[in-house]
Amino acid sequence: MSLEYLKCHNLGCKLFRNPSEMFLSDQYSDSEYLAGLAVAVIMDGSRTFLIEVQALCASGSIASRQVNGIQASRAEMIISVLMKQTGLKLQENAIFLNVVSGVKLSETAGDLAVAAAICSSFLEFPIPNNIAFIGEVGLGGELRTVPRMEKRVNTVAKLGYKMCIVPKSAEKSLGSHGFEGMEIIAAGI
Repeated sequence: MSLEYLKCHNLGCKLFRNPSEMFLSDQYSDSEYLAGLAVAVIMDGSRTFLIEVQALCASGSIASRQVNGIQASRAEMIISVLMKQTGLKLQENAIFLNVVSGVKLSETAGDLAVAAAICSSFLEFPIPNNIAFIGEVGLGGELRTVPRMEKRVNTVAKLGYKMCIVPKSAEKSLGSHGFEGMEIIAAGI
């Protein structure tokens, strides 16, 4: 039996063959790219979902943090790592983080997407909407692999994404698999 989910809107219901569609914007509205958006690949039991993480860095406003769907302590740790390891001057910005559709990001596999969304907003550098991120961010700025990497990357490939950013430590285990023409980028320090 194939997975089909209903998501109701004010104007009616929409049928989703892919449950991740509920957690992603409509291809970022009219724009191909928007700064501050990144796609994370998470697991709920044995199911893999792609979810959109949004970040807004606002300079010149009261330096505060507002977080929805991400543990505040985890978000603060990622922000601190970005400041220390990359030299980003985030302390002078209000930072707002949000996970779309009210999803709670409870596993560390979304760390890299959170960091990418923050950097994208701060640098005003949009991330193309066909890239997904998988990885945990360590205190030293290192990227760490997460459980079930192959299943996560395979889902990303099946959904038509062109690129997946993963920790360098996952490169060997993923390198021999064909992921339907998707490019795997191994990142790390």
